[in-house]
Amino acid sequence: MKSSKNSFSLALSLTLCAGLFFTPLAYAESVAVIDSGINPNHTDLSGRIDPGFDLIDGDSDPFDETPEQHGTTVSRIIASVHSSNRILPIRVLDGSGRSSEAIVIAGVNIATNSSAKVINLSLGSPSNTYSQALTVSMQESARSGKLLVIAAGNSGGASPTFPASLAALFAGSAIAVGALDRNGLIASYSNRAGNSKDYYVVAPGYSSFSSFIGTSFAAPYVSGTAAAILSQNPRLTAQQISEIIFNTADDLGAAGTDDIYGRGRLNTAAALGPQGDLGIPGSSSDSGGSGALIAGLAIGAGVAAAIIIRNKKLKEAVVVDSYNRPYQIDLEELITVRDDSLTMDRMMKNLRRTTETSQLALSDNLQMAVWFDRANALDLITVSDFDDAQSIENWSMSLHQGAKNGLYYALNLNLDPRQFFGLAEETSELTLFDRRNLTAPYAGFADSANMAMAGYRTTGGVDVKLGVVNMDDNSDYGVKSQSVLLEGSIRPYKNLRLGVQFSGLNEQGSLFGGSSRGALSVDNAETLAAGFTASLKLSQKVSLHSIYSQGYTLVKDRNKSLLQSFSGLSSNSYALGISTTGAIRRNDRLSLSVSSPLHISQGNLSLSVPTQVDFATGEVSRETDRIDLADSRRETDIELGYHLPLGKQSGLAAYMIYRNDPNDLAEKTERGRYGSMVSVSTRF
Repeated sequence: MKSSKNSFSLALSLTLCAGLFFTPLAYAESVAVIDSGINPNHTDLSGRIDPGFDLIDGDSDPFDETPEQHGTTVSRIIASVHSSNRILPIRVLDGSGRSSEAIVIAGVNIATNSSAKVINLSLGSPSNTYSQALTVSMQESARSGKLLVIAAGNSGGASPTFPASLAALFAGSAIAVGALDRNGLIASYSNRAGNSKDYYVVAPGYSSFSSFIGTSFAAPYVSGTAAAILSQNPRLTAQQISEIIFNTADDLGAAGTDDIYGRGRLNTAAALGPQGDLGIPGSSSDSGGSGALIAGLAIGAGVAAAIIIRNKKLKEAVVVDSYNRPYQIDLEELITVRDDSLTMDRMMKNLRRTTETSQLALSDNLQMAVWFDRANALDLITVSDFDDAQSIENWSMSLHQGAKNGLYYALNLNLDPRQFFGLAEETSELTLFDRRNLTAPYAGFADSANMAMAGYRTTGGVDVKLGVVNMDDNSDYGVKSQSVLLEGSIRPYKNLRLGVQFSGLNEQGSLFGGSSRGALSVDNAETLAAGFTASLKLSQKVSLHSIYSQGYTLVKDRNKSLLQSFSGLSSNSYALGISTTGAIRRNDRLSLSVSSPLHISQGNLSLSVPTQVDFATGEVSRETDRIDLADSRRETDIELGYHLPLGKQSGLAAYMIYRNDPNDLAEKTERGRYGSMVSVSTRF
């Protein structure tokens, strides 16, 4: 058929029955509406219409002369989707809603050469007649980077009619749009997805602006959404925009993409929301995404107070999604504080688990021990889930050799290395004592590690040991570090032991146990620390234990992390404990400790928070503050534990903790301000 005989009309049913805490940042984006023109005398279109084209009358006043105000309704729907949307009207349909092939092609060519990146085509061939010339014109438009949104047609067919039937040919640069009725089902008049199902979505075929219905009025909901997506990042390609629309559509009909609803129902809110990994704009992601990730925002307790509490710019930070679209969010709400102290939940889980021990003597002095958990038959207490960085390992193994005196060594897997240093030996009988505070604070910040250790003990009470520790909790944002511990102790008197520790700790990506990846990570942190320990047995039943540790840390910051330009950091921690046996009943154990976790006493850094993105250039504006990390008050923890054996296989335990939390970080940590528990355990 000759092209001069082809005609185009409204894709409209003429039945008189006829679209987070994250704050998206956007600017105005125009949609080229190739239609019957526009009536600008509507308040919702005021100031939102670009100079248009009238290819029917040959002037620059594309006034809508159709009785049903077809092009005007389409434009009002586009404008209603998002306040930033503008309209570029291109009139190709006369007052009766008809046009010629040549005029429609001219309209497409004008839209192709315009600044609008989204083109709405709520029209189609009444007889579903293919036009090679129009196809070529639309292909050129797609090649130039335009997204074509085309009404699927109103013949109730199994597939879209021309030109919506071309959607599958444009590799994501075109979307065919079907219509939903007011019950949310595919409208009886709407053409189904059929052979265009991979590039087809549905949207309401009606609006509050007109009593008319049709796929003509479904398409502008999609065009308006596409323009709003583009306004978030004008550098997005047509394929990326359609990908967002397809991936966020609500599945309807048969599961997945189907022949009726295609990719599903348009979900504008989801399409405008962040997709994929969120990151810091203008930086290169650890995983190849848009920026330094804000997932897993964990920060070490030692630096948390000064960073979170003393700086309010985190509340107005700008982040980007995997499509580099910026959003303003309160980063402070996403940050958790990771510390190394015993939590109430973890204490409860420790008491609930049943641990089996297997001992194997390989020679006179060489021993091997394996510990593994056995699940309880009945859980009486609900225990909250733990993230990977705080979970209890299910098995542990130790290979060790040595007697009370002389050379000894050990190879340990999945064990807490701190239990071999400091005052661990003196407090090993106190099962409710948080011995981490009294062992080796700078050994690392994961729960367990692999360690090789060698030592020498004399009959005179001198004990020297060297340990090499490798920590890796194997989680995406967890803790990875290596440390070397050198410790020596003497016993100048029978009831007194004095010791000194030296630690070298290298953390990869994290600082004092914070996240090893993401926006609060560092390249590495190297700490040298020294500590002093003392244990005094006051009587046969009462003992005192104390430790003080001081560290100095050099930090190499990570490019585009929020944390930059570190000075040297001085930190310290201390703990004092008293333990008794037989205080109330024979063989009972009572322990009380007062401790202060790692605290920065000197040092500063720059907190650089992105606050604005230039949409045209992608340039990021940041606000940077110098933060004194010592500008926070020291936390003090008090722990009280009691254990009463009731038999060989049972016992009564009580535990209480109170945190003097002057920086109000309780909500940011896994520990509350206080907690208490009572547990009765029995094994059969």
